[in-house]
This record gives sequence, C-alpha cells and structure tokens, in this order.
Amino acid sequence: MKDCTVKPRSWKSTDAAAAAKDFFTKPRKAAVRELMRELCSGDPFDHRCAAELARLLSRREPGILAAFGDVLAEVAAALSMEEWQARGYVIVAAAHNAMTRSQRLRLLPLVRARLAEDRIAVRAMALEAFAILAASEPELRDEAMQMLEDARHSPVPAMRCRAKLMLPVLLEAETQPMRRRRVRLDG
Repeated sequence: MKDCTVKPRSWKSTDAAAAAKDFFTKPRKAAVRELMRELCSGDPFDHRCAAELARLLSRREPGILAAFGDVLAEVAAALSMEEWQARGYVIVAAAHNAMTRSQRLRLLPLVRARLAEDRIAVRAMALEAFAILAASEPELRDEAMQMLEDARHSPVPAMRCRAKLMLPVLLEAETQPMRRRRVRLDG
C-alpha cells in the first residue's frame, strides 16, 4: 500500500518576496482581491502564504490594504492557535492598514492578547504591531517605548531584533509633530 499522506507544500521567504514582486505587476484591484480571497479561504497553507504576503506588502507600502483593515483584524482574531504564524503576520498587516483611530483602537486588544502569547515569534510580531499603532496613537507611545526598551534587553534574540527594527519608527513618529509645527512657524 502506498503512503497516502500529503506533505505540506513548501513556502519560503524567497517565495514571499517573489509573490510581492508579482503582486505589483498585476492590476492593483485584481491583486488585492486575489490576496484577500486566499487570506479568507479555508486552507491554512493559503492563510500563511497570503498573511506573509500581506505583511510584506504593508511594510513596503503602509495602507495598501486599508480598504480591508477591518477584515485583516477579523482574520487575525479568527485564525486558530495552530495557525500562529499566519495570525502574527496578519496582525502586523492589520496594524499597517489601520488608517483610522477607531480601527487602531479596535485592533489594540487583539495586539495586547498576542503580546501575552507563549510563542516568541507571535510576541515579536505583536510588539511590531503595537509599535506601528503607537506611531499613530500618541497616548500609546510611552508604553510602546517601554516595551521596546524591555525587548532590547531581552535574552530572546527575536525580541531584541524586533525592538531594534521598530525603535526608529517610534522615534520618527515622535519627531514628526515637531517638524510640522516648525514648518508652520517658519512658513
């Protein structure tokens, strides 16, 4: 009798980079529609691939999926614990695409819940998402800065790396209002 077990399909970071490049060669509406269809499919493999693609696209072009900001948050909340990687990717994508204060505040409890998870990778992605939200929500910045500072001194390399990645984002957000005021005063 033949072995009928199906091996998981392969998906590497190079596949994600190629998918992102391919995304930008297609008409935008069709590419976004295809991405969201895969993200909302019943296939865990499709979820993971689409979630990573959504994260990459959103990092490259924040707001690219803004029309689906609420859907991204719903998907992140609905994915099972077994789909931890997709959940982490989607929460980062959702943070990059939460364009309104109400969207960011609705996403906040989900991000906080992910910060408390056992999996280091999920906590690292949640830290990134929290910093992204804090960049647009001044009342979260002190808390985010403390989280990033704690993560910078963590014995966990993934947390240190994420803190190093996100600290400039938060610092830039803090200086932007000062620059705008200076321009108004000078201009």
